[in-house]
Amino acid sequence: MYANTIKELPVYQQIPVPFQVTLEELVAKLHSCGYADQTISFYEQAAFHFSFWLTKRGVSLSRVKEDHLADFLSRHLLRCQCPLGGVRQKNTVQAALGHFTAILKEAGYLTRPQTRRVSSIDLEIQHFDDYLLHTVGLQESTRLYRRRYVREFLQEFFPTSDVDPLRLLPENVITYLSKRGSGLIPASMKVLASSLRSYFRFLQLQSRCEKDFVLVVPPAASWQLASLPAVLTDQEIERLLSVFDRETAAGRRDYAITRCLVDLGLRAQEVARLRLDDLDWRRGILRIVATKSRRDDELPFTEAIGAAIVAYLRHGRPPTTAREVFLRVRPPVGQCVTRRTICDLILRAAVRAGMESTITGTRILRHTAATRMLRHGASIKEIADILRHRCLDTTVIYTKVDLARLVTVALPWPTEESR
Repeated sequence: MYANTIKELPVYQQIPVPFQVTLEELVAKLHSCGYADQTISFYEQAAFHFSFWLTKRGVSLSRVKEDHLADFLSRHLLRCQCPLGGVRQKNTVQAALGHFTAILKEAGYLTRPQTRRVSSIDLEIQHFDDYLLHTVGLQESTRLYRRRYVREFLQEFFPTSDVDPLRLLPENVITYLSKRGSGLIPASMKVLASSLRSYFRFLQLQSRCEKDFVLVVPPAASWQLASLPAVLTDQEIERLLSVFDRETAAGRRDYAITRCLVDLGLRAQEVARLRLDDLDWRRGILRIVATKSRRDDELPFTEAIGAAIVAYLRHGRPPTTAREVFLRVRPPVGQCVTRRTICDLILRAAVRAGMESTITGTRILRHTAATRMLRHGASIKEIADILRHRCLDTTVIYTKVDLARLVTVALPWPTEESR
């Protein structure tokens, strides 16, 4: 292995012992995370190069700063003449130093640079986000776009000065919405309007704007139940499920995840949070903890979901102490998957199935689950319980997709004879 040749280099003894120990810890950590030998070799070369560079500059391990990382990557690599050879690609070196500095931080090293002054807008957005989380109780996915739209709004009116909402006039808001909304689709315009209303309610609680200022934001044009939710046919579902290679660990995991999305309509974040303790095999119950509605729910998992999860647990899940059901199969092995991981694997599967124009995310699978339940005779109340909708009006939209039943109640088109 390359670790032996590193120690055999004449310059290896020139770096202090603390750096040598840290390099050994890096190699051990990468091995435990399942990285390939060649990757470990490249990362060790890069970390040794960084250690050698710091030593030549007279920087001890206790004096390493994040500024040194930036200087090494942006300046030194471009004109490096160190007698080391080895990897020089910036992306590889940057990834290696990410692992190296993580070890330094765990050991109490790596001095942080001087904290930059937080801007007035950053501080305002932080307080607004605290309000959305602790007072309103919104999930991160909802808070994300509300922060984004409010930040854009504040940057329009307070680009260089401190945020002072009392300087805003109703006509300012209306003019901004007219200009910003001209490039948005109706759905995005609706989100923009709701974000600003939420911000103005936040200001009202702090007496930082007029009492009725929230009414300044006009409602975006939207017609309830005007569109059909996109869903997959039974043939498209089978085609999607067939692209997973269930002879591999990754294929078994991805197939089980997709079954959870298709059969029960779970959200990607809910699947990522599933833990082994949430599976009650005797009762056939799957517990969803800390859902979007901030309550725990119990759902019956289907035979297909149970078989898929068992196949993954027995023949795909890496040995680990982690309690999450679905784990990474690529380094760092053993860490739980994220919402982004699940969305990406669905998008990749859609490409393999030739359905990339149809499947643009995981939401269509949730819609499909609801529609399939309706077609198999489930009531609106039963579907709402499975999807965990608080209001039945949210579930009613799926009744429009059952075109076969709608045909039986549709009135014939009036003709001249019927008039």
